[in-house]
Amino acid sequence: MTQIKRQVFYRVAALFLLVALVAGGCGANKPAPGPSPDPTTSASVTAEAAPTVSVALSPLTTPNGAMPGLSPLPIPQAQTQPEAPKASGVAQGKILWHTDRGGDVQIWVMDDNGQNSRQLTQGEGVGTNAEASWSPDGQQIVFETDRDDEQALQIYLMNADGSNQHPLMPFHASHNWGPDWSPDGRQVVFQTNRGENSNFEIYVVNADGADIRNLTNHPVNDSRPRWSPDGRQIAFVSDRTGQHAIYVMNADGSNVRQLTNSTGQDDLPRWSPDGREILFQSNRGGGGVFGVYIMNADGSNVRQSGYFAGNVNAPAWARDGRAIVFASTRDDPMWDLYMMDRDGSNLRRLTDNPKTDRFPSWHP
Repeated sequence: MTQIKRQVFYRVAALFLLVALVAGGCGANKPAPGPSPDPTTSASVTAEAAPTVSVALSPLTTPNGAMPGLSPLPIPQAQTQPEAPKASGVAQGKILWHTDRGGDVQIWVMDDNGQNSRQLTQGEGVGTNAEASWSPDGQQIVFETDRDDEQALQIYLMNADGSNQHPLMPFHASHNWGPDWSPDGRQVVFQTNRGENSNFEIYVVNADGADIRNLTNHPVNDSRPRWSPDGRQIAFVSDRTGQHAIYVMNADGSNVRQLTNSTGQDDLPRWSPDGREILFQSNRGGGGVFGVYIMNADGSNVRQSGYFAGNVNAPAWARDGRAIVFASTRDDPMWDLYMMDRDGSNLRRLTDNPKTDRFPSWHP
């Protein structure tokens, strides 16, 4: 949690510095007295302040200093753009997400028209809770938490109303996170650094916490696993080639093959409900800005959906594949949730809060 507070402090400091510089430029014809900013220092502050794909939680870095499956997302420069209309209409599902609007990062739920939001994880000693995912029947939620040990993320389960929060597996002094249900609800796949080399690998466990098995075994980080709708394959992210790329393997860990090979960072894959496509985020478009991308399940026909001045985080399918819900900084330096049609049209804003709203998960 100390690292989370430090990131927030650095971001606030960077924003105050930006306001001060702009105010100085508007109020005088010459720069304010004092030394000129050091470009190197400014760049380092920006990088430190920038949110990452998992800014909500700060797991221990790996031996090489890299974060598994994560890519730094720089704060975009202020740009004038039309504000996305507020969502309206009849809700067709519910969205889980995590936010720090109450202080520590906690899990909330709302209708997918942006209404009826409520907090699910709260109370004394619950710690930080994030990256929630619905069970296939919508009755349970799997998520990660540091409530047992701030240096060891654990995977927990709870009912859809937030009741009966309990660990999925016995406590292990390692980071276990990014959980996803199998389509039949009998297993949970996740990433963990519990192995001998302390890099992140992909594991699977039964929904009752039994039979924990290792699926990948590679000297670099394998992360962000997501099950295909038919349960036969798992998409994941790996930096085996030096870049975060999307891979797929059979559900037993066999037949690993690479799907993307861009000069950017491809991350957070999500299968379409019919299994024919994979949604993901990437900065392959240049400028360090992450956008929403879709490709065929075999890695072909990669195309961008929607174009935003700000960064995008964790796009997820919604409304049976007809829509996409995601977090973005397009209207605010902090993150808010948005929804758009799958082709990038009909953008509407779901949350408007001065805090960070990220990692949505949709269920009908």
